Amino acid sequence: MMRLKKDLGKILKNERGIAIMMIMTAIILLMAIYGEFTFESKISRIKAINIIDRSQSKLMAESGLQLAMARLRLYKEAYNKVQGNANAKNAVQPQLLNQLWEVPFMYPIPITGEASRAFKDTVEKFSTESLLEGEMKVSIQNISNRLNLNMLRVDVTKFNPNPDEEVQDTQSMINMADNAILTDVSVDQSLYFLLKRLVDDKKQVDEGFEDRYSNLNYQELLTGLKYFMSDFGSMGQDPLAGEAEVNFQRIPLTPKFGPMGSASELYAIPGWNDELIELIQNEFSVYPTTQIDFNKLTANMLKILIPSMTDDEVKEFFLWRDDPEKPQFINSKDDFKKYIVGQERLMSETDFENRIKLFESKGISFGSNPNLFKIVSEGSYNRSTFTLVAYVVLPKNEIPKCPEGQIGTPPNCRLPNPGEEVPKPPTEQNAQLLEPRIIEIQIN
Repeated sequence: MMRLKKDLGKILKNERGIAIMMIMTAIILLMAIYGEFTFESKISRIKAINIIDRSQSKLMAESGLQLAMARLRLYKEAYNKVQGNANAKNAVQPQLLNQLWEVPFMYPIPITGEASRAFKDTVEKFSTESLLEGEMKVSIQNISNRLNLNMLRVDVTKFNPNPDEEVQDTQSMINMADNAILTDVSVDQSLYFLLKRLVDDKKQVDEGFEDRYSNLNYQELLTGLKYFMSDFGSMGQDPLAGEAEVNFQRIPLTPKFGPMGSASELYAIPGWNDELIELIQNEFSVYPTTQIDFNKLTANMLKILIPSMTDDEVKEFFLWRDDPEKPQFINSKDDFKKYIVGQERLMSETDFENRIKLFESKGISFGSNPNLFKIVSEGSYNRSTFTLVAYVVLPKNEIPKCPEGQIGTPPNCRLPNPGEEVPKPPTEQNAQLLEPRIIEIQIN
């Protein structure tokens, strides 16, 4: 036992190998620290690269947006020149002007094998001298084919009209008869007509949708929408406003009491959800335009314009208008009338004129020169993509015209001299476009 203790004591007192153990421990610690440092360095480098890529793709998207705005300014200048020259107006068709903005742009510019040598050289020179890095895709879409929901709102000034003006009706009641749209083309009646039609169509193909919306209260939906955007106190005479106010208090949410600036605000209104909003999003907007472009009519909007058209007649219209071999461009109301009245004889000329006047009396105009656009600019750099969606309006400034029977341009209007021909008044009011203005930007 004494010998064992003596041997064990020698072993414990033996310091040989301690240094190497300490060195190995230090190496292990240093390797762990080095590994952690290397990992953090790589992560930081990746983060830095991603930030650079993101910034560069954002710059590309912003450059694309600026390019689109420049094209719209060019379109504005060309349009105003044409409007100011009667001879040019007769010679230059609207579809020719629209080519200034409607052709998509891509960078790097694609070169086909059929391109000429001069074109290839020009593109190569541009790519070499350009400071752009990455890829860019820019498109401009005409969305001047939707009714403006903000036309529903009630303004407090309507309660202080001029003595000679009649106080406008502020009631929210809608006529739920199937033929009400024939005589009432207001935005709320049109919205009800279209929403009910779309809901009924979807119920026929989706049993779950039918279960969820079997008791849908259209009156409550439209009153809530109208109450949300109307001026505070402007719907005091409406017996349905109290119920709408209670619905907002139940959320709770204070109504905006002003015009909507974004379609996303619809989601805040009681009763309006994703499914219902998706049904109408291609037919209505909240952007400041009251023009309907016949060349961008959808089937649903066509049914609002001409409710008597059957589904087959609607299909025939689009086959005629969008024929790939011989597309038809509808430049004016007269062109649309030629199809409806003359070619297909869907209604009489008198009925057509009265129908169009109903819409014009509600502040809705028709034309082939768009003034509301959606710009989609996508910038890419390495693995990063940045997309900007901008809604742009070109406000119109109506050009004053002389009273009927007079010639010249205001303020120099005069009666024609004996034998002097009086020009036929234009079917559409001349207008000058103002500078394009971005009204909303979405970042994706």
